[in-house]
Amino acid sequence: MSNRLAVVVMAGLACLSAQAAFPLAKDGQPAARIVIAADAHPAVAYAAEELQRWVEAISGARLPIDAGAGGAGPKVVLAVNPDGFEDDLAKMAGADGYAVRTRGDTVTILATKPKGVLNGVFKLLYRNSDIIWARPNTEFGTVYSSNPNLALTQADYLDLPVYVLRGWQMGSGNHIPSEEWQVRNGSNWSAGSMRFREERVKYAPILEYGGGHNLVGIYIPEKKYFDAHPEYYPLREGKRLRPSETSGSTQLCFTHPELLKVFISEVDARIKANPDYDTYRIMIEDNYNLCECPNCLKPLTLADGTEVKADDPAFRSTQFFLWLNQIAAHVKKHYPGKLILTFGYFFTEIPPRCPIESNISISYCPIYKNSKYTITHPENKATYNRFTGWMQVTNQLTWREYYGLCGEFPRPMDAVALADWRYANSFGVNRTYSELYPDQDTARADRTRSWDVNAMYFWIMANGSWNPYQDVQAMRNDYLTRVFGEGGKDVGEFYRIIEDSWLEVGGMSSYNDRPRGNWLVCVIKAKKADACRAALERAAAKPMPPNGSKMLTALRNVFEDMTANLEVVRYRVPRAQATPAFDPDFASGDWSRAAAEDRFHRTNGKDATQRTAVRILHDGAAFYVGAKCFDSEPDKAYAKPAGQPRDRWPVGDKFEFFLTGLQDGKKVSYQIAFDINGNLYDACNKNASWDGDFTVQRKTTADGWSSLTIVPFTTLGYAQGEKPQDVSFAALRYYSHNNKNVEVTYLLDCAPNNQTSYTELILE
Repeated sequence: MSNRLAVVVMAGLACLSAQAAFPLAKDGQPAARIVIAADAHPAVAYAAEELQRWVEAISGARLPIDAGAGGAGPKVVLAVNPDGFEDDLAKMAGADGYAVRTRGDTVTILATKPKGVLNGVFKLLYRNSDIIWARPNTEFGTVYSSNPNLALTQADYLDLPVYVLRGWQMGSGNHIPSEEWQVRNGSNWSAGSMRFREERVKYAPILEYGGGHNLVGIYIPEKKYFDAHPEYYPLREGKRLRPSETSGSTQLCFTHPELLKVFISEVDARIKANPDYDTYRIMIEDNYNLCECPNCLKPLTLADGTEVKADDPAFRSTQFFLWLNQIAAHVKKHYPGKLILTFGYFFTEIPPRCPIESNISISYCPIYKNSKYTITHPENKATYNRFTGWMQVTNQLTWREYYGLCGEFPRPMDAVALADWRYANSFGVNRTYSELYPDQDTARADRTRSWDVNAMYFWIMANGSWNPYQDVQAMRNDYLTRVFGEGGKDVGEFYRIIEDSWLEVGGMSSYNDRPRGNWLVCVIKAKKADACRAALERAAAKPMPPNGSKMLTALRNVFEDMTANLEVVRYRVPRAQATPAFDPDFASGDWSRAAAEDRFHRTNGKDATQRTAVRILHDGAAFYVGAKCFDSEPDKAYAKPAGQPRDRWPVGDKFEFFLTGLQDGKKVSYQIAFDINGNLYDACNKNASWDGDFTVQRKTTADGWSSLTIVPFTTLGYAQGEKPQDVSFAALRYYSHNNKNVEVTYLLDCAPNNQTSYTELILE
């Protein structure tokens, strides 16, 4: 839909013609019936059941459902492509929009697709009552008040979506309440849409075959191919990588001619076995483990004679799409109309220098975007350049984000999401989905706590993807009023305090934000806890729906729990009387004057399973960072052999720390990480091209391994003899006994992306 049409449709919604109320219930008794075709699609039958269910919940009246019956009397007809509504049907062709039309004693909810009818039922109920499907929680997630005389006062309008694909990737898509919450809020795609399920037909989802990262997972599985054909997999350091023995799995050798033939045969087999899909996913794996064989490092020659060398940032993306183009051409020839969806992610987030086949669609994943800001903000210049670069290649793109990956901290992604969607739509992009945690206690974490504090933002994004040209603040006000009644303004004040503080502190925000770090920075350090608590207490004292009261209790519990044990810590750095020696226990000499800081916590706030203790000294010219990584079985600590290339991220058991300093007069964050074997990574503000002047010593002991890192002040950007000012420190421990499972713990709940969460160092 064009922006202009979106405005026209919204204007129509805002200026509905006056009409008489159409009663659904009178004094708790049915005042109408629901009519569907005898052979109605399962989604239309489900729409009738949902209309019946929620009218009864609100009014007490159970409307009868007549399948195929006509006759006189008030009725609500649910119909796909009914006669007599040609103008409406023409306007909604190809999308899952809907219209509601009242003619005499009949209200018709009509669409060109069964899913449109389902959308129409939920949106009609929302517009004509105070019901809100606020979160998936089956106990208190739906909020409404009783109305035994429920009537339709808005029943003559057309509603078309701006985004024709809308949805959320919630894990595997197996949590039914979370799936139904999506459907009730207008989504037509979910993680469950990536494979056919009979029980999901009633949701009428958009189906795409193949799941997520799948080059190895589905098409060229290790068990089938690796032993006989290791050459199909990446060559690194003289060895073909076995996916199961490589952290994050592997990509493929995209220049191997035989692999291309085999891959096409695998695609053929899957399309023939699953012919009813329109889109087939061919998605890179979730890693940078690319092939470095001679052919894969050779310059690429494009059709116009352009040469793309291995050091070109677009080299790997171009290489991949030259390979995928051949598969797409085969699909186009043998399966006309079928589409291929692939990621614009990691190395393919950079647009290729070659054209791509017309049947390739891109699932664009701005993984490195700062979620605190919109794509057009200067902070996101790199993402902006990549996205607009893609728009020069194709606008067949799905805006695929991470808006819903929020931990137990209220992250106001709604305003950013709707702004991003508006901008992407200005290029013609009209498909979007994002990752989002299900509203359940999972094996990895209790995700209900994310919903306890973020449900408002999630609801606004779910409804905003239908039409991102809506006003975010108006949507917030609507949510707050429906859920919290007279306490809505006070709950809104709680969110405003935190949002203002979150934006004021700046820094980076992404899918892996540290919730406790955000609470520390935005509430405790900012001294906002009392104001936040007071706002929630005022809200609790005011009338609100019973389920809204339960949602408020859940919100207050997370707030109190997450802020209860947070404190602002300053670490005093003693001045060494002599050059500190490397004592693995850091107990002798000046080390005995340095406090052992060992408050490392996991993401969920729990203590580490293995202790880590850090001590810091200085001698007026350098910092001496001593770390003792305890391990009850140090001989099992995993790391790659020594001698790995510098700035290739060390896999396995490692220690990482950050020190703030200066670069070109600006405050920056210097990052140093190394594993038990001494493989090293360093960066400045995530720029790994910075190679710092520092030394690292290591030693394995009976109870773990220790390190001493000496960082001259000059390495941190200070002049010779200058004492660092306003310097802070953060540290992480990665405990690992294999190449798959790593326990990451954070010193004092720091958020590595946010300098304001670091611990201030006070130099003696």
